[in-house]
Amino acid sequence: MSNDKSSLPIAQKALWGVGGFAENLANNSLLTLAYPIFAVGMGLSPFYVGLALSASRIVDAFTDPLMGNITDNTKSRWGRRRPWIFIGAILMSVIFLAIWFTPRPEEDSQFWSATYLIIMCSLFYMGFTIWVVPYSGMGLELEVDYTERTRLMIFRVAPSFIVGIFIGSLYKITLQEQIWGGDEVVGARYVCTIVAVIMLITAIIPSIFCKERFADTKQGKIKIWESIIQTFKDKPFLLLICSVFFVFVSLFFMIPLLTYISLYYVCQGDKELMGTIGVYTAFTQATFQILSMFAIGYLAKFFDKRNILIVGLLIGILGYVSSWLLFTPEMPILTVIPPVIINIGLCTCWVLNGSFSADICDYDELKTGYRREGMYSAVFGFLSKLAIALVTTVSSSVLVLLGFEGEDLSPTVQQLFTLRWFYIVIPVAAMMAAILFMWKYPLTKQRVTEIQAQLKEIRGETSLK
Repeated sequence: MSNDKSSLPIAQKALWGVGGFAENLANNSLLTLAYPIFAVGMGLSPFYVGLALSASRIVDAFTDPLMGNITDNTKSRWGRRRPWIFIGAILMSVIFLAIWFTPRPEEDSQFWSATYLIIMCSLFYMGFTIWVVPYSGMGLELEVDYTERTRLMIFRVAPSFIVGIFIGSLYKITLQEQIWGGDEVVGARYVCTIVAVIMLITAIIPSIFCKERFADTKQGKIKIWESIIQTFKDKPFLLLICSVFFVFVSLFFMIPLLTYISLYYVCQGDKELMGTIGVYTAFTQATFQILSMFAIGYLAKFFDKRNILIVGLLIGILGYVSSWLLFTPEMPILTVIPPVIINIGLCTCWVLNGSFSADICDYDELKTGYRREGMYSAVFGFLSKLAIALVTTVSSSVLVLLGFEGEDLSPTVQQLFTLRWFYIVIPVAAMMAAILFMWKYPLTKQRVTEIQAQLKEIRGETSLK
């Protein structure tokens, strides 16, 4: 089974993968710019910025299972996933643009600015859910072969890595006052208009050009609570999401801290230098991620996906530890190296997660008789967003407790030392936990091959298509 050639044309893989541009723009443009624009540029408290990002994720997380169940049960002439992908693409793009028109805080109060930001972020992530759950669900059902599933995910993450160069340059671009006629807050409004347009175009393409494999499924309606309970009873899925949960803890704990370490420790308060380093980091990171992505696709032919992921997480740990020596004001350019190492390791996670989930959907179909890609995508998103929400709140609180709040800061040596220590210890501990859960993951290449052979027999198929 695992030696079968892909039944999915390259054009279909590429058209589905175009959504990776929109996915990364939606996931990371806001996270990349939120603290530099709203906290540093506007002077909004990091606590409020963190609250906006985390509260919106919590609201969004609880809508994921509902959206997953809706897409699994949708019956239309256009399929189960495509109508929702189309609607979600429009909603998230329009609301994303509205976020950057958050009013500046008044001199004696930040309430209205914080309230607007929290509401807009919540609406944005709800729109994102409407788009990403059916988009991910479509990807889980498109490909059959064990190895080809990994290669399909490469079509999704390759655009994500490419647009990552642009995302890493966003802050630098917003600082060009001679172009925008204002500070970085004004610049962000112009820049994010461009981002919203790109997001809309690339998010809507899969809904127009991609064909669903199970668009006309005859399965009965699946009750939402029954579907949720069944999903959480799935041992391989629980092990996978526990591992991914801790990967997100490691990643999203460090993002807010990195802004302040880079600006106030490495760059000594120089915003232009920090923006320049961000551009170099984004370009170098994307280059190595793309190389790593093809290496993972090649290695997946010979090694079990679980083992590849564990090695990747170990590389990520090395990246965090290396920051203690390489984040240095004496040679700011070395700041590029640790995030690049971290993201080479995390590349295994981004490439393989969808492939793991597709295998799990086959395992689930063998047990239940249902195709529930929507619910699995939704619960996966729910726990990922829950991790982001919790960790963003904690990391933002750490910044406030250490005194990193307001404009024109002058942090002490001890404050910066403690911040750098947190940046390493928490993510490394989380990565180690992720490795322990993945170590117990049971769906090996051999087991997935056996499951697909049984499904082939049950369906009465001569081949899986």
